[in-house]
Amino acid sequence: MTRNVSIQTYLPKHVAAWVQDEATRAKQSRSQWIGAIVTDLFQGQELREEARQNAEFIKRRLIFIMCALDGLLLAHPDATLRAKVHEAHKRQLDKLAQEQGE
Repeated sequence: MTRNVSIQTYLPKHVAAWVQDEATRAKQSRSQWIGAIVTDLFQGQELREEARQNAEFIKRRLIFIMCALDGLLLAHPDATLRAKVHEAHKRQLDKLAQEQGE
């Protein structure tokens, strides 16, 4: 059985009331509820770091794919194809910007 360590903190009355209300709602003691929040916070940081690393990996792969595709378009017999792809990409970006602006 693990032994928990007591840590004391001073909170404003309204924050202490929130903690008490949430702990009561969760059918936990204030100590258990705060412990769960702190544990979730640190586990969430590990997940965010993993997500950041995954995003970095995806970004690097996308850059490689983008360069490879651009090279293929440059070598394509239809010299206008690359410009057409760039125009289509710009239209899609503009459409996305409009949808996000609404």
